[in-house]
Amino acid sequence: MIKKVKDFLYINEEFFVFPIIEKIKTKAEYRRLFSNFMSLSVLQAANYIFPLITFPYLVRVLGVEKFGLISFAQAFIQYFIIITDYGFNLSATREISIHRDNKEKVNEIFSSVMIIKVGLFILSFIIMSGIVFGFEKFRREWLLYYLTFGMVLGQVLFPVWFFQGMEQMKWITYLNIIAKGIFTIAVFVFVKNPSHYVYVPILNSMGLAISGVVAIYIIYKNFNYNIRFYGISVIKKIFKDSTQFFLSRVSVSVYTSSNAFVLGIFANNVMVGYYSMAEKLYQALQYV
Repeated sequence: MIKKVKDFLYINEEFFVFPIIEKIKTKAEYRRLFSNFMSLSVLQAANYIFPLITFPYLVRVLGVEKFGLISFAQAFIQYFIIITDYGFNLSATREISIHRDNKEKVNEIFSSVMIIKVGLFILSFIIMSGIVFGFEKFRREWLLYYLTFGMVLGQVLFPVWFFQGMEQMKWITYLNIIAKGIFTIAVFVFVKNPSHYVYVPILNSMGLAISGVVAIYIIYKNFNYNIRFYGISVIKKIFKDSTQFFLSRVSVSVYTSSNAFVLGIFANNVMVGYYSMAEKLYQALQYV
């Protein structure tokens, strides 16, 4: 789904492409827009294709029950990804795009958002720990949830919003495809029997974390930005400005992420496994 939001194009709840076509005046701007659009299109395709490659193998090797358990854990951890995102994929993207030519301002936004996200990561970790050890259903597989929580770390480290605001979406595509490609290959290499189900979140979290670290390095090396503390007042302002985006998105995000989780609460892992299989097939066919 593509729609116009103020002066931006909004794609599939996740991506902005700047600027809108009516404001493009030069060939260079057309080329940049086309490059960004193609990068995000390739990434969207990869997001459906790579899971479609791995999940039949995982179901066959691990069994439907373990596959359902992994899907339930990922759905649970998705809530914390939503919290740590806190709408910055929209608000920070907008602010960086607006101030793209002001290096100090961009560094202020980049630094403050990263600091806030680290704080939200710590808060999410505490909340998750309380839930995992507070309920028997989660406590039985506590290691799986902690390993899956590595996905949150990867999302925190990967500043998608920075590359979007700078109109450098190619880096998002490159790093995501590399991470997903490595994960896909590693699954076939290391996951050989049902007892290896914990390898799936390890490999997934490692791929996301490594791509996040590489993204931070690219920002430091290629864009010459680094994380600095600009004061509590700046952090509070940026946090407050993003709250409206968080509140506007959280209901939709929670709704789309809750199916497997709610099913896992009231049913067994086998049912979650069958549902997740059907959902992945539906998403892939929907893209086609």
